[in-house]
Amino acid sequence: MKGRFLAAFLFFVLISTGNGLFALGKKQVEDERVPQNTEWILCITAFDTSSLSPVWQSAGDTVTRSFAGTLQNMTTRFRGEEETAYHFDYAWAKAKAAAAKKLADKRNERDLLIFRGDSEAKFRKDLKAVDEAIALLEEDLKLIEAPLIEERPVFKLVDVNKRGIFPEPPEPGWENRFCIEQKANAFLSGSLVEYYGRIFLDIRMYTRHSGSYTYEDSVLFSYEDFDRALDEIGSRLVVAVTDIYPSAVLVHASPDNAMVTVDNVYAGQGKSNILRRSPGEAEIAVRADNHVPLFYPIELNPGELSELFISLTPLGRTVFEVEKTETPPSRVYLGSLYVGETPLALELPRNDYSYVSVETPEGEVGAVIYRDNSITKSTTQFVRLGDERGTADFVTSMPLLKEEEGAAKARNSFYKYYGAFWFILPVALLTAGIAGTYIDSNNYVVANNLYTNDPGTRARISDNAGRANLATYASYGAIGIGLGISVFQIFRYVMASGRDATPIVKAEPKGEEQ
Repeated sequence: MKGRFLAAFLFFVLISTGNGLFALGKKQVEDERVPQNTEWILCITAFDTSSLSPVWQSAGDTVTRSFAGTLQNMTTRFRGEEETAYHFDYAWAKAKAAAAKKLADKRNERDLLIFRGDSEAKFRKDLKAVDEAIALLEEDLKLIEAPLIEERPVFKLVDVNKRGIFPEPPEPGWENRFCIEQKANAFLSGSLVEYYGRIFLDIRMYTRHSGSYTYEDSVLFSYEDFDRALDEIGSRLVVAVTDIYPSAVLVHASPDNAMVTVDNVYAGQGKSNILRRSPGEAEIAVRADNHVPLFYPIELNPGELSELFISLTPLGRTVFEVEKTETPPSRVYLGSLYVGETPLALELPRNDYSYVSVETPEGEVGAVIYRDNSITKSTTQFVRLGDERGTADFVTSMPLLKEEEGAAKARNSFYKYYGAFWFILPVALLTAGIAGTYIDSNNYVVANNLYTNDPGTRARISDNAGRANLATYASYGAIGIGLGISVFQIFRYVMASGRDATPIVKAEPKGEEQ
């Protein structure tokens, strides 16, 4: 029983795995298909200006060149379902027709074998080979894959348009042949006529997949508005040619003075104006004074208006009073921004660091780093008056704080001994070098028995060698002592600076305000 259950289970796993592998292989084959119709080519024809006055005869060439310059900046076109289906059917029918023609030719070849007059052995041999080829062609005809059509083909103008040449438009009924001759998927034609002192521009676009004019537009403008009219109809033409409709975004922001930007492009304040842009990802940024900024990513869809309602959160505020009793008043700065003269009350953000400085007319400066109604670093006397209010009396002479005295003394002592070490080091090395040279010369004299016959001379050489050795030892000793003192001073400074460092939040001082 267990054996049958195990066999059935393995058979089920094998069938499931086989189907999965078959489906995966089929999907992989589909993914590897090469897209067809990867380009979409447009031909701009010369516009009809025969009804214009001689002064405006050149307007047609200006219009065509303007449209060519506008469209030449486009790179892609979105192919709709109707156009995709047209290219799909055409490509599939073309592939089947080619395969069917090969099969028909091979069958005709089989029929002609009987008329060649070959021997029976050769006839049967050739007949067998042809039948095998026919069987393969029939199988190929059945296995023709559905073509993959590119949904976003590359947009191009025909080569003659790129060279500044605009051919004459075709006669009615010859539009498709004109597209074939120009190797284009569509062509654009138009006309300009005078209409009660104005110019009437009419444009049409013929596409091969529809076999008709799929886009028509017109505009009436005066001579003074010629350039603006071209820009307006050019933007509409881009949408029609690329078939990609622009997106729009509208932001309702609170407070009313909030600044709105879309991908760093200014869009207005409060209720921003409708901003049109290309579809795709965008980032909405809303900023306002004394409020938390907001950054919001959004996906803009073609032809859709995205409307956002954003309300910024106010920052927590505290009141900070600056007093300086001496006259004349002192100048107060928030960061590098001048905000007024003492006495002064500042509203500062609760959760952000603020740097406030006071400068007297004599040039003396006092400063504080303030956050959450607390002083983290200052040259002031600070008194907390409540949860939302505090006052600071600035000492502009910049005295050294008590917690900094120990570290300052250790730092100054280190600099003094470290400088003395670098003065002693070259002197000691020079002394040791001279003494070493003298010792080597005395050793040379003793080794070669030069001037050593006289007892007095030998005594002087021995005394000088002893002094030289003493000088060498003293020099190296001085270097060691200087180095040891410097290392000790470094250690002392590190310990003092760590012990006397100012805390992040200073404790509330006791006593009354000074």
